[in-house]
Amino acid sequence: MSNGAEVKIGLVTDTHYWQRDTPYVTSEGAVQLQPWSEQILNALLDALRAAQLDLVVHLGDLVCGGGGYKMPGEEYEQAMRYVHRRLHELDVPVVALPGNHDLYPGKGDLREFYGLWQYQEGLGKTIDLPQAQLILLNTMGHSPEQIQSAPDGDPVYGMVSQRELRRLEELLFSSDSRPALLFTHQVLLPWNHRKSWKDYYGVHNAQDVLSLIGRSKRVRAVFQGHAHRLNIQEYAWHSGRRCVFATLPGTIEYPVAWMLLSLRDAEARLQLQRLPLPEICAISARSGDGQYWREGEPGWWDYHFALSV
Repeated sequence: MSNGAEVKIGLVTDTHYWQRDTPYVTSEGAVQLQPWSEQILNALLDALRAAQLDLVVHLGDLVCGGGGYKMPGEEYEQAMRYVHRRLHELDVPVVALPGNHDLYPGKGDLREFYGLWQYQEGLGKTIDLPQAQLILLNTMGHSPEQIQSAPDGDPVYGMVSQRELRRLEELLFSSDSRPALLFTHQVLLPWNHRKSWKDYYGVHNAQDVLSLIGRSKRVRAVFQGHAHRLNIQEYAWHSGRRCVFATLPGTIEYPVAWMLLSLRDAEARLQLQRLPLPEICAISARSGDGQYWREGEPGWWDYHFALSV
């Protein structure tokens, strides 16, 4: 990891890798790009290498496990191991959060993910940088009852376990004075932009997390996956302190992109990085009623915010 004045982090989410013959089509007619999974993954790895990053963070849904996709267990296992291996071909550290589609299909467990990525069940990880503390918050801490009651063992919505909440509280109220950046799979703060909010995008006990963020003076930004769209909003707490909440686009749908997060001194910059796959991208963009809304507002494609709090 670089000790220089700038740190460059690649943020990737919702790759949904499954090299199969037919795309997955949502109930609204949006086409996901599974038949081009390998081509997208290769282009993604090439782009991440070219960016000369210090770190890569995947926000979850590496593959098409969980419910909905009906991915066979053997193919799930192969895909999980394959994506893990390919990401670790990069010459920089790579970390990942679990998403609901990283669950073993029909079983609702994350043992395959936790084994590959070396996690304790229900807990996240912390990465300390000179500029900031990165807190990877595990939002897949559902109870056995929540998993059993969900169709195909996939609750879809997020849940932060009590142990993970305690870990977050200890980190945010420690003596550390650096700004904190949070990373989650499901979304903590509902948006109010174009497509309507649905509860399954969110974290069931989001208010517990938001309460900790609001009380702490350290959290400057939260980066979220799951919803396959770019959305950025700044939330002002009663104290007047502001926090950036960014929901990031997935690589499996338009705009087929990742995000570059650059930290320099007291400044942060978040940039949309489209993969050079225009023909594949157009398949998703033109599907259903049109998916161009997923790219968000042009003002979000190169977004600057103060890192200091």
